[in-house]
Amino acid sequence: MKIVVIALGALALTACMESRPAPMPAPAGACDAAPVQALIGKPAGPSFVEKVRRQSGSALARRITPEMRVTMDFRADRVNVWVSTNGTAERITCG
Repeated sequence: MKIVVIALGALALTACMESRPAPMPAPAGACDAAPVQALIGKPAGPSFVEKVRRQSGSALARRITPEMRVTMDFRADRVNVWVSTNGTAERITCG
């Protein structure tokens, strides 16, 4: 009889467990910076930034220069082109 009570108690506790939601799919236009890493070191003008945006699959792009202040919010659909003082792409990251 004790085993039945314990089994029913365990069954009742598992019914109260929190279920985990399915992982969210990547949004349309999600950034993938891997394909554009070969472009680092190239002159980073407006057409270059647009090329990076297209090749990374991002919906948005921003060109960040050393003197700029930028928000640190993460956006999965944005690629960041970090530009050095001489105008070349220094880093390309998602966010």
